[in-house]
Amino acid sequence: MSDPQPAVTPAPVTPGVGGRIAGMLNIFVDPKGAAAMIPLPWSWVWPLAATSLVVALASWVNIPLVLQVMQRNPPRGMSLEAFDKALPMIEMTQKIAAAASPVIIVAMLALFSAVMMGACVVMDVQGKFRDHFSLLAHASLIGALQQAAGFIVIRLKGSEIQSIRELRPAFGFDLLLPPDANKLLAAVLGYFSLFTIWYIIMLALTFAHLHGVSRGKAFAVTSPVWVLAMIFAVIGSLAGG
Repeated sequence: MSDPQPAVTPAPVTPGVGGRIAGMLNIFVDPKGAAAMIPLPWSWVWPLAATSLVVALASWVNIPLVLQVMQRNPPRGMSLEAFDKALPMIEMTQKIAAAASPVIIVAMLALFSAVMMGACVVMDVQGKFRDHFSLLAHASLIGALQQAAGFIVIRLKGSEIQSIRELRPAFGFDLLLPPDANKLLAAVLGYFSLFTIWYIIMLALTFAHLHGVSRGKAFAVTSPVWVLAMIFAVIGSLAGG
């Protein structure tokens, strides 16, 4: 009598394009499902493409409105005549910035991935730069959703927008502060919104499932990412007045 043959374990099925696009949406509500997508080959491509498309398209379409608002509020120290002369160059700069936004997004994701790698070393978590890049690319979809919401607000207001500040719709908790509140406090609270809190939570929970660590440890490893992003946002807010 022959020995029984061992059961053959079926090879894992790699999802196709449709499955990957649907799977990347797990980052909004299902951290375990999102974590399962991260190790797949080229898993960062579709979320990165989606985020880049939203940011670039929103920036490009808003250029005429931005220029109109700038004409009504020329930069400090620049007369209206001088601004009119510089308008073609300003428009070209705006278009270059919009077209280059995918490159900027990749650079920022790479920076934050490196920061996360450093945090992993400190917290004794084994991780790969590539997986962290993919995780952050997926999480950036939440930021893209905020960008889309801001774009909708701007388009609905249209000609009612009178200042540069109104071109950056406020979703942050600085809305709860009085008009004469401390600028630094307003900038910090302005960074935090429902979208930001959503991002922080999903980033930590997905990291926990991806590496099999506790939620507390995952939060400790991922917190430097959003803290650094907050610092950049606060500096930009204070510099922009």
